[in-house]
Amino acid sequence: MNTIAETSQHQVLSGASAACQSVNEMIDLVAALPTTVLIHGESGTGKERVARGLHEGSDRAQGPFVAINCAALSGALLESELFGYEQGAFTGARAGGKRGLFEAANGGTLFLDEVGELPLEIQPQLLRFIETGEIRPIGQNRSMRVDTRVIAATNRDLRAMIKEGRFREDLYYRLNVLPVEIPALRERLEDLPELAGHFLRRFARRFGRPVEAISKKAMLVLKSYEWPGNVRELENVMERAVMLCRGKELRPEHLFMPGSGDLEEASAPTGEGSGVGDPIPLAELERLHILAVLKGLGGNQKRASGVLGISKSTLWRKLKEYGIDASKLASSS
Repeated sequence: MNTIAETSQHQVLSGASAACQSVNEMIDLVAALPTTVLIHGESGTGKERVARGLHEGSDRAQGPFVAINCAALSGALLESELFGYEQGAFTGARAGGKRGLFEAANGGTLFLDEVGELPLEIQPQLLRFIETGEIRPIGQNRSMRVDTRVIAATNRDLRAMIKEGRFREDLYYRLNVLPVEIPALRERLEDLPELAGHFLRRFARRFGRPVEAISKKAMLVLKSYEWPGNVRELENVMERAVMLCRGKELRPEHLFMPGSGDLEEASAPTGEGSGVGDPIPLAELERLHILAVLKGLGGNQKRASGVLGISKSTLWRKLKEYGIDASKLASSS
């Protein structure tokens, strides 16, 4: 997600670093192959976009690309979503039954995000599909064949989960035929100017802002940060900064990041073209900052409280105060 230059499938990850180009080369190499792929990377690195790049570079590109986050649904709901069900299969089953996502992706690709969260009781069904190409909807006594390629992604250490008895070893090896490792943003900081510039131009157009460039000091602040939320966090920082910038150059005080200056600097008038404009209420700045950090970390409140330097209870209180629903920001790609 969002690590993408709006270019061809051969440049899925944006940037000229060796780490970035290695991933793009791997995508080119494995896209056309029919086997399963396991994408590994931290939250916010762009796992779903890499999966889409693999799909678009394959002979299935004209077929559907169907994505599901395995952490978003409970075991029973996830099973019915993936495999479908027959009419009357269980209490509350839809009249006429329901087609599952494996069937919906027939002729295309099914992307299983956060596959490490797949319940143990469902893992044998996924393994069976990979081995036989067959699924069995809930309530049906016969299997059916579907032509669906599986691409999975995780930010978990699946080998450690195997040792803990939380992930099947045989399923791991079936998924990990062709592994793709996405580097964290801190491991390819030389790509940050290109990414930040891309987001600046995008949001300047979207919000009608005159900002055209990032100052050297602001870029230094961006490069000095660890980026625990990776490219997704960078995108949200740039979105907020562009909203706050009223001039042609984005400066450190627009970033509201460690090392970017304090609020007094941000609201002090510095002359024509300073980019600050009318002062923004402190509460609104705090709300925007909390929202941006949460978005950057996929809604993870524990990590967000650490980045913000406040306790989880304080963060919970502020979320309630500002009417922010962190569950709607949950995303791991």
